Amino acid sequence: MEHITSMTLLFSLFVLLFAATFFKALTLKRKKDSLVQQLIEKTSSFELIKDQLKNLQEQHDRAKTFQNSLAAAELTAQLQKPRLSATKSPAESLTPEKYRLVHTLTQKNMSIDEISSFLAISSHEAQQLVTLSKLAQ
Repeated sequence: MEHITSMTLLFSLFVLLFAATFFKALTLKRKKDSLVQQLIEKTSSFELIKDQLKNLQEQHDRAKTFQNSLAAAELTAQLQKPRLSATKSPAESLTPEKYRLVHTLTQKNMSIDEISSFLAISSHEAQQLVTLSKLAQ
């Protein structure tokens, strides 16, 4: 009888150990599946960010090329300024273009609001320029 009780006890321990191991294995499998899913999501996110970075690098390269072209054009324009200013009369070179435009526009009876929208300046600045133009006459 004692032999059966000890066998029952050992069998019970074996079943309990097997059940604990089985549940631990299930828990670890679920955790592994969760980690695999997270890895897939992170990889997908990484690929998306990598594509966005590539697009930004291409935009940066285009902007840099444009900026270099613009700098070259600006340098060319600065080199040509002495030739352009030599063709102007002395009175034109002393008066800034904005003032000449305001003077011309006031002679055409344009209102201050029309002048400010035409020159893309505030109406207050346009008023000051019109006043300066009238004082210069």
